[in-house]
Amino acid sequence: MKVGIEEIEVTESKTVMELMDELQLPPTPFLLEVGGEVFYPDEIKDRRLEKGDKVAIIPVIAGG
Repeated sequence: MKVGIEEIEVTESKTVMELMDELQLPPTPFLLEVGGEVFYPDEIKDRRLEKGDKVAIIPVIAGG
């Protein structure tokens, strides 16, 4: 079970930034898992995703 994680399959070639714009992601902290590796969005915003790539959007949750 994946709680709070949304997985998306890319349907056409685009950059991570284009995907983020398309999904209209809120300005809350999150990480991206691409190809089994986890990144901050700014680290890979120009990375090109290809059809069939799976991207997981992982919200960052902090507490005290």
